[in-house]
Amino acid sequence: MKLLVVHPHLDLVGGSENLTRILIYELVEYCPECDIVVATRDRNPELFPDHKRIKFYFFKRMELYSKCPVTSKIIDLLITYDEILHDEVPDAALIMIQEPVHVLLLKTIRPGFKTAIYIHYPFEEELTETNLLKFFEMYRFPNVYNEYYKYTDSRFVNSHYTLDALYRHYGIDADVVYPAVSWAYFENEPDVTEKRGKTILSVGRFVPHKRLDTLIKMFKEHIKPKIPDAELTIIGIPDIRYMDYYKEILRLAEETKDVTVISRALKDEEMITYYRHARVYVHLRIGEHFGMAPVEAMSQGAIPVIPRDSGLAELVTHGKDGYAYENDRQMLEYVLHLLQMDDDELVKMRRRAIRTSYYFTPARFAKEIYYHLKVIASK
Repeated sequence: MKLLVVHPHLDLVGGSENLTRILIYELVEYCPECDIVVATRDRNPELFPDHKRIKFYFFKRMELYSKCPVTSKIIDLLITYDEILHDEVPDAALIMIQEPVHVLLLKTIRPGFKTAIYIHYPFEEELTETNLLKFFEMYRFPNVYNEYYKYTDSRFVNSHYTLDALYRHYGIDADVVYPAVSWAYFENEPDVTEKRGKTILSVGRFVPHKRLDTLIKMFKEHIKPKIPDAELTIIGIPDIRYMDYYKEILRLAEETKDVTVISRALKDEEMITYYRHARVYVHLRIGEHFGMAPVEAMSQGAIPVIPRDSGLAELVTHGKDGYAYENDRQMLEYVLHLLQMDDDELVKMRRRAIRTSYYFTPARFAKEIYYHLKVIASK
């Protein structure tokens, strides 16, 4: 089977880009008869190296109709997809981010062509009047999602939380296929009995809805006074759309004792070191559809404290391998409880968290996607 995988911007570093990387390189290992064609604006060669069974196509940048950025980008895509469908003749296409316009364009060129889409959330939560042009530049069209999802032959979502939102807003169904984390997180299991300090870790882009500023303030006002040796580490990537917020995070961290901010993309090996140093992983965004950082943290024995109103809550059995909180007050209670928990109970929770993480392997993810695509390609 020859599969076309579309992701508009593999030159960036983020969750959907990383999941695309995991999928395509796992597919060619798992499926000897599979060849992958990847269509994107550009790629990060360190994350997406050359492979004899993976062929990259980059969107043609014709720079036509400069006064209408949407029209210009649509023409770029049409020319690119026409070339791919003619030269490569793929059996099906998978769009790895919630951009159904790409589905419509492929079906315009070849009616009846089989397509699937992986929906991280059915609409773009970060869309504003000021950043819409940035989305267009990245071949994203979030202002016209609407009911276009129904034109694809198969839809995948990353959680039941996302599935509920898709059905509630558009009356459209989908299959839940939980994402995966890199094999690096499963290669060497951590020593669950090793004593850890009282470090709290949070990972995420420096954008307002991640509420990292709130986390720093809560650490300073409520955690540090009760646990003097507590530490907070925040790892993330600045977003050009929210540089003022990023500067505010740096200012708050500078003013707060024992807060460390790391603002660059880290390799898996580096992340593993930080996860193994942490006792608690905290995710403060309410309404997170899913996230791979909590899974990575669990795989290394860091206990997650995550919001109940999110897809993340599907990760944990409350009180067994993590905690799901209803509000900020509860979050503080669970964090303080973990920071003061005796070693025997911590070891039990770490073991359970690691065992839970085993489900999120690249092999499981690639197999689920492959069998779904094989079915739609054969119809």
